[in-house]
Amino acid sequence: MSSFVIKLIAIITMLCDHSGDAIIGHFSILNIIGRIAFPLFCFQIVIGYKHTKNVKKYLLRLFIFGFISQIPFGLFTYSYLGRFDLLNVYFTLALGLLAIYIFDTFSKKYKPIAIVLDIFLMVIAELAQTDYGWFGVCLIICIYLFYNDKKYIQKSENSVTYFNNNILFTIVFFALVLIKFSNYFAVGSYYLGIVQIIGTFFPIVFMLLYNGKKGPSMKYVFYAFYPVHLLILVAIHYMIY
Repeated sequence: MSSFVIKLIAIITMLCDHSGDAIIGHFSILNIIGRIAFPLFCFQIVIGYKHTKNVKKYLLRLFIFGFISQIPFGLFTYSYLGRFDLLNVYFTLALGLLAIYIFDTFSKKYKPIAIVLDIFLMVIAELAQTDYGWFGVCLIICIYLFYNDKKYIQKSENSVTYFNNNILFTIVFFALVLIKFSNYFAVGSYYLGIVQIIGTFFPIVFMLLYNGKKGPSMKYVFYAFYPVHLLILVAIHYMIY
């Protein structure tokens, strides 16, 4: 499964999620499907980081599209939540990219500094109320540290190491998702908690099927899809309601 296919799955499931919010109401079947999207976007940040020739330009691009998308996102969240103060997912992804860049830069000689700075970025994401907050930044770090693509087999004496590493990745991924949605169980919303956990954990299947290939390049189409589809859904929401 190429990076292009994974991006398509991510934007289609994101469209389902946001369509559910705009047209049906929160926690519909479309929102359940939509849980697949965000972990795949985090995965793409890690893949993009590993292949980019210029991390700073990549980071700048995420922040630029974050600012471009903020008004559409604010209008969207206000339409069904009555809130205009949340920050869109591009800011979460940008902070996650910055976190793995910092870890890469400092971890060899100054690992404690890298850890402290990454925790600080998670706190910033949470305080700034970016979409998915600390969880989003932490998930990107988790994928970066524990995921090994199939190219790793060629560098290992056999496939056992690759398999064992991705078992560890699966366990860490599931634990992180469980922590994120444990609050549903604390307030007695067991069904919603289970649905959120399963939906958010399921994308690991697509990550493990990734074949290391890029596929067709439609970079700016994918970037632009986010603010454009939000504006369209806001318009549809107000036409209906």
